[in-house]
Amino acid sequence: MEDPSGPRERKADDVLKKKDMITDDIVRGLSQALNTSPTDISLDLSLRRDLILDSLQLYEMVINLEEAYEIRLPDELLDEIDTVEDVVNLVYQLTTAG
Repeated sequence: MEDPSGPRERKADDVLKKKDMITDDIVRGLSQALNTSPTDISLDLSLRRDLILDSLQLYEMVINLEEAYEIRLPDELLDEIDTVEDVVNLVYQLTTAG
């Protein structure tokens, strides 16, 4: 009899891998935009208060993410984003929505 936890564990690993990939992409993009090291960017940092992204930098980040992941980031959801982790979670949700 097969272990029923097998497929679940694989699915959890896939979720983590996808989230890690999205996180890496976003951190890399932010570090380039801010001309800083990726190690200086953590998930809990606020885009506006901590990283001090201006509206043009935020717009460029959105455009880059939409093109890279072939998604549309709705304006009403963008208003709710504060931290780097919020961006990761939103991109993840939009790329897994079916």
